[in-house]
Amino acid sequence: MLRNLMAGILILASLAACATLPKPSPRAEARLQEASAALDSLGEASNAFYEKLQPLLQDIRALYDQPGWSDMETIIAATISGGDIDDDFSVDYDLQNALDGWTAKWGDSGEDILLQYRSLVDRCSISEARRIGLIGRIASLQAMYLEAVFVELSANHHSQAEVIFGTVEALSKAENELNSYTLNAVGLYEVQPSP
Repeated sequence: MLRNLMAGILILASLAACATLPKPSPRAEARLQEASAALDSLGEASNAFYEKLQPLLQDIRALYDQPGWSDMETIIAATISGGDIDDDFSVDYDLQNALDGWTAKWGDSGEDILLQYRSLVDRCSISEARRIGLIGRIASLQAMYLEAVFVELSANHHSQAEVIFGTVEALSKAENELNSYTLNAVGLYEVQPSP
């Protein structure tokens, strides 16, 4: 998880500070201090993101495990493609008929499942905004570390530059993990149904 990766990055940065590497140039050192503060802040934000994401994914999985979800997903997809689901929760005649049919077939209220789905879509939208924000912050942080790498390289501190670049690579892994969360056609995160 990103949380573990961020902890690893912080340990890497600490070890780099303790290692017998040449003292970073003043310009690189200033950039590294700024990057370190930004990394701490990113770590807190990523922890908050994942703390909210895990229950959301569990709730989505529970919805996917709901008997008849496949049929409901088909109804929702058809409604979305027809532009019939709107934010004021009004339900048109065709959708109401589909929900009534679903209710008759599966025994649960189709409208309740639809409301549960809409709530999850709202939560996914909020989570998606946070995820995209974190990716942007990672890119900004990588730029800070890369600037320090280039300063160190220009000062012929190759070993110091290599250690700093290790943080850039670790941030790339964190970004890849964040990019692994994608929304499907009905606006929910992709999760595997329970076995």
